[in-house]
Amino acid sequence: MTSEDLLTARAARREALTPAAPSPARLGQWVRELGLATLPELSDEAVAPLEAELAALHVIELWMWPGILRYCAVELLEYIYVCIGDRHPRSDFNTQAAKGQLSWLAAETFGLLLAADRPLASFDIRERLGAERTSTLGVERALVELAQTLKVLRVGRRAGLGSEALWRPLVLALPDVPSCLDRISQLEAAAALASQVLDVQVCETEENLALFLAPLMPATRLRAALHGLEATRQVVLDSLDGRPAWRLRQPK
Repeated sequence: MTSEDLLTARAARREALTPAAPSPARLGQWVRELGLATLPELSDEAVAPLEAELAALHVIELWMWPGILRYCAVELLEYIYVCIGDRHPRSDFNTQAAKGQLSWLAAETFGLLLAADRPLASFDIRERLGAERTSTLGVERALVELAQTLKVLRVGRRAGLGSEALWRPLVLALPDVPSCLDRISQLEAAAALASQVLDVQVCETEENLALFLAPLMPATRLRAALHGLEATRQVVLDSLDGRPAWRLRQPK
């Protein structure tokens, strides 16, 4: 396969995954099929219903990729959580802050959100922490820090003037998710995520797969997952411009 062939195949694959008439009702399914989608991939029609889907926890906003927001269906979230989530989300943040792995402002912000009975905006958090202690911008940076390891989720926006982003701890919003660490191994999660990417991208080199999935897993784990998928005949090694590349095995 050449790069030109791959571009044509990817365009055809995306066209097959895109609803004929995009609508709010189809957004969740669309995100589910695209896997780790960006907003431009979803088109302008997705912008309006996205906030409602985030609030309903049908779609999850992902903050792991520097400078890029991606979206996944809630069904894919467990595999991502296995890669980067906390085993004890109600207490691990304190240990991480003590070890310097998490800023103290992020730890305080998370503790406050854990104690809240509803989602909060950055302004609410600043007021509860004490307006003299930090700025709204400081709180927003702390929220992004927490979101990068799925400690918190953005759950839509507050209605009315300002439309501030609302945040909720994952352990409160989706309390069953952390237990996936006892059901799904890191290798299984890596295999599921690699398969999802290959389903959309059609064919990809291991180097490019590793670069794309770097926020979620090391390259060594991806390699082990790909060889496991090859052993179970779920992927095959192809050629892309003369370089080894992986693709899903097509059913006969």
